[in-house]
Amino acid sequence: MTIVKIPFRPAFREPLLSGVKRCTARTKRMGAGGDRFLAFEQWFDLKIVTEVPLHYVADLWRQEGCTSREHFIEVWESIHPGKGYQPEQIVFLHWFKLVRS
Repeated sequence: MTIVKIPFRPAFREPLLSGVKRCTARTKRMGAGGDRFLAFEQWFDLKIVTEVPLHYVADLWRQEGCTSREHFIEVWESIHPGKGYQPEQIVFLHWFKLVRS
């Protein structure tokens, strides 16, 4: 197991800690299955990382911790203002689980 760093916006604290947010899409691979990361003082285990088109992730808006597909796209565009939301862009989808002590 490797400890990796995956940053999250403060708005995702509650969805992460409640277990609602179970995945995160990134433009680069942030780790691999079996790795662990710390977010908001809690540990999470990465389960699997897959490459998928961004439109696939937008359809997983709830698991991404968003309130709707449109909300996911809005968040994505605010993080990536230069490129914006491009449905066919290939991204790395990181699935994780909160480690319960």
